[in-house]
Amino acid sequence: MNRILASVFSVCIFIVSCSTEPQPINFGKDLCAHCSMTIMDKKFGAEMVNSKGKSLKFDSGECMVSYLNSENKFEAAQYLVVNYTSEGELINASEAFYLHGGSVVSPMGGNLAAFKTKADAEKLNEEFGAELILWNDLKKINF
Repeated sequence: MNRILASVFSVCIFIVSCSTEPQPINFGKDLCAHCSMTIMDKKFGAEMVNSKGKSLKFDSGECMVSYLNSENKFEAAQYLVVNYTSEGELINASEAFYLHGGSVVSPMGGNLAAFKTKADAEKLNEEFGAELILWNDLKKINF
């Protein structure tokens, strides 16, 4: 009986330790996995998490896209970006709405901001004058 309990306990510990939950970006301390700059701006940033729970953090969405378009070997289970309107909040990159160009000023000069809702993106686009794009279009851009 003790062996069975020990086995069940070990499996539970293994499952918990292999969580694919994103890790919060530690602004001012974490380094970008692509450009090695310190991640500073809480309105930008991105993260990739693999099925084993290992994460890579990025200074901006354009750094993550550049990393994706390079010959990297990281197989992500999740792609996340920081919601521009809620500092530090990570949202699903494939469900986000992006403003690209115009007067958007992002850390790496790719002029990219991510938003949780289309309404938020459209509201700020009155100020930015950018192009509204989605994840599949974003992945095609060569930053």
